Amino acid sequence: MLGSIKYKLKQVLKYLPVVLVTIFWGASFVATKFVVNVFEPFPAALYRFLIALFILLPFTRKKKIANINAFWSGFWGITMYFVFENTALRYTSPTNAAVIVSSVPLLYVLFTHVFHKVKTNKYHYLGSVLAFLGVALVILNGRMMKLNPLGDILAFGAAISWVFYTHYVVRIKDVVGIDQTFSITFWGVVTLVPFSLLQNMQAKFEIKSVSSLIYLGIVCSALGYLLWNKSIEVIGDRKTTNFIYFIPLVTVISEFVLMKSKPTIYNILGVTMLILGLYIFERGEEYGKERFGN
Repeated sequence: MLGSIKYKLKQVLKYLPVVLVTIFWGASFVATKFVVNVFEPFPAALYRFLIALFILLPFTRKKKIANINAFWSGFWGITMYFVFENTALRYTSPTNAAVIVSSVPLLYVLFTHVFHKVKTNKYHYLGSVLAFLGVALVILNGRMMKLNPLGDILAFGAAISWVFYTHYVVRIKDVVGIDQTFSITFWGVVTLVPFSLLQNMQAKFEIKSVSSLIYLGIVCSALGYLLWNKSIEVIGDRKTTNFIYFIPLVTVISEFVLMKSKPTIYNILGVTMLILGLYIFERGEEYGKERFGN
């Protein structure tokens, strides 16, 4: 009995890193809004990850940066993701961007099926589509999505960038933990510099924006990327990526708590669809193990 409880607790704790990072990143939208109101988008991303790099530096034992997969992880997961997302928000609404970026888990299922030859069944696709529609329903909250072609394409570029980031992270074998996160952050900073030079890099000191930038650098970047990569190692890339669905939900819940707004029928229905979709996806994982034995 005691052994069974310990086993179940261990299984639950495996999800703690990704749950924490989902909360951190879900609450990051408000902080990012404060920052980009004062700093240019690309320099803001550069300063954010410079803070992360200096935080990680004292804890890094093997500063092994000569790794091609770490380079591409930093390029896609830091530089290109924020170049696409920050630029997209100049041309499209945050709602559109949130819906499009929430397609990452669905895109990753398709990507791993085609390129990694990961066994994928109808439950995986059905669960992914249902979860994505649930998130879209929560975000749109009954409103029609007004298309902004340029901005929406750029937001889709951010989603694709995160798919590539995950692809390269799982290929990093010789460094793990803080050492891995440091090497990825290092290359993210290096490849962000050319983009940042295209904009005004002047640092403006205003308490709200600077404190938000510190939060983004320490909690969302240094700690956040570390927890995300650890989760991929512990529970797998597909299950970790599925938690992206919950990021906009954390933002919505934060709004309910901080702004005392009441959930709508669309929010409730959307959350229900999300949970059902993830349950179906999990059933797909179990079905695959029973059928293929891996």
